[in-house]
Amino acid sequence: MAGGTGARRKVRQLLAAEDFAASLRELKSLPPEQTLKYLQAGLPAAQPLLKWRAVTALGQVVQGLAAHDLEAAREFLRRLLWCLNEESGAVPWGVAEALGEILANSPELAQEYASLQVSCIWPQGNFIQFGPLLAGAVWGVGRLASAHPELAHGCCALERLVHLLDWEDALVRGTAAWALGNLRDQEAVQYLEKLVQDQSPLEIWDLDSLRQTTVSQLAREAINKIVKTEE
Repeated sequence: MAGGTGARRKVRQLLAAEDFAASLRELKSLPPEQTLKYLQAGLPAAQPLLKWRAVTALGQVVQGLAAHDLEAAREFLRRLLWCLNEESGAVPWGVAEALGEILANSPELAQEYASLQVSCIWPQGNFIQFGPLLAGAVWGVGRLASAHPELAHGCCALERLVHLLDWEDALVRGTAAWALGNLRDQEAVQYLEKLVQDQSPLEIWDLDSLRQTTVSQLAREAINKIVKTEE
């Protein structure tokens, strides 16, 4: 891949392409060092679709990197985690989401970093208090839970998510409900039922698309997922 501006432009074009499945295949074939750098640069994109595509692509590119150079993949995750640290001075738009997507795609990395992901939504851990960034961290936990529910549960994700169901920001409440649905723990139902009348609107990335929905709808869907798992 061409260096500098050309490489950045190439990654942006692939993120914006109509056939994103083809873009993902090409992104995975490119040299990972520059690709990861420019995908990370796409996380604060003003267009939500481009941001979420960057999140998706990071999950798959890091998965490919981890398959042949696990230490290089670890180093990239350490850089992401540093961005979440207040001392970095960065505003980590999309970083917690990318971390969750990477862990969902990479079981080896999930074993090592899941507890750090979950700690981002716990006030006694590495809590991210700012609403939009907190919602992203909650989404990351939900994405982790969708692929590795037992691992997420072992990191106390249930307890961490439940306490966010009464958060003042509807985006946080709704995303926490969605995440609990992915965790599929019967104990969560009693808490989710308290949100079934909450008609607050929000937008969430789910099943590779942006959805306009409500807290109520996400709570009902989460309950249905859990009930079906128990049947």
